[in-house]
Amino acid sequence: MATVAGVQTASAHWAQIGPELAGADEAWRSGNAGRGRVGARRAAGMALKAWLCLQPRDGYGTSFMHHLGALADDESVAYGAREAAWRLCARPVPEAGFQLALPAGLTPLDDARTIIDLISAELPALSAGR
Repeated sequence: MATVAGVQTASAHWAQIGPELAGADEAWRSGNAGRGRVGARRAAGMALKAWLCLQPRDGYGTSFMHHLGALADDESVAYGAREAAWRLCARPVPEAGFQLALPAGLTPLDDARTIIDLISAELPALSAGR
C-alpha cells in the first residue's frame, strides 16, 4: 500500500510530464531531434517514477533510462509500451553505419505518450490532474 509521502511524490512527478512533453514537442518541431528525444524520455521517465512510487518493482533502477530499459524488458507490461520504451532507449546512431529507423510518422513523443497512457490507465488518481 502506498504511503501519503509516496502519493505526494508520485503527484509531483506526474505534474512535470506536461511541461516536459511541451518542451520536447517544441524542440522536435524546431528541428532539434536530440533535445526532443531527451524531453520525450524525461516525460516517460517521470510517468514511470510516479508509477514506481506507488507500485515499486524490482530491477527498475533509479534513473529514467534505467526505468525505460526495465520497462522494455518487463514481460508483464503490454507489448506496445515495451516496444515504445525500447525505442526511447535506443540511440539514433550507436555505432558508425547503424541507424535505428522509426516507423513512418512515429516520433519519440508518440512513444512517450504510449507509456504515459499505460500508466495513466493504471493510476487514474494521478491522471485526473493531467
